[in-house]
Amino acid sequence: MSKQLGAFVVLTFAISWAIWLAMVAGSVSIETTPGLVLNVMATAGPSIAALILAIAMGRGELRRLLDGFSPGRVAPRWALIALILPLAMIAVAIGFSIGVFGAAVPVVTTAVVGALVVEFVRVLFLGGPLEEELGWRGFALPRLQATRSAFTASVLLGAVWGVWHIPLYFVSGTGQQETAASAGTEFAIGAFVVWTIGLSILFTWLFNQTRGSLIVVMLFHAAVNLGAFLPGAVGSTGAASFLYALVTWIVALIVAVRFGHENLATRPRVGTGEALGSAD
Repeated sequence: MSKQLGAFVVLTFAISWAIWLAMVAGSVSIETTPGLVLNVMATAGPSIAALILAIAMGRGELRRLLDGFSPGRVAPRWALIALILPLAMIAVAIGFSIGVFGAAVPVVTTAVVGALVVEFVRVLFLGGPLEEELGWRGFALPRLQATRSAFTASVLLGAVWGVWHIPLYFVSGTGQQETAASAGTEFAIGAFVVWTIGLSILFTWLFNQTRGSLIVVMLFHAAVNLGAFLPGAVGSTGAASFLYALVTWIVALIVAVRFGHENLATRPRVGTGEALGSAD
């Protein structure tokens, strides 16, 4: 199991970092067509790595991996939670930013709502969820949970996931580079890794509650990314982005206490797709 996880992490970083670092060396901006294509390829590193390893391990493992996309695992209430929770968290963050730090009041128009819907669809298919979740939650998480508590597995995976993003802070045109320019590279990276660890707890909770639904975690991933985009879209930035990370951790700790840090919910078995208990 540890060898599989090690191979997955090495292969994921090799694929993604090779592309991102080549973009940095060649000064290729993500805002250009070649840069966009290369970034999508790099972002797909986790899922490409998972597919390569699953194919090498045999049809049964590939079938189990892809079973995460089964519509039967998508309970409507969990899909709604996945979509609504990040937006609720960023709304709280914006509210605090306005009340405590004097940020501008959001301006929400029909045009803004339409732009947010378009952005959600773009992010879902090109901004990370589809490219990443087959690897992070589909391949790595069940293996981590096989020998560790769900909480510990979440923290480890969240840290790796956050560190994996580091090259993006040096790729021209990325949101990460903009954050680094305004807040400082070291602080931006550190804050982001702390955020991804908290997010990882929530990802694990949703994954386990739905018996390993990759569709639900993809929806959550897209909604989380949309939440990060939302303050700028509605003209109320200020401290909202960093407060978003704080609110994420508060919710993550509530979930950990409510469901128990050992399990966070029922856990899918590695290699079978079965749950250790009811999904609901």
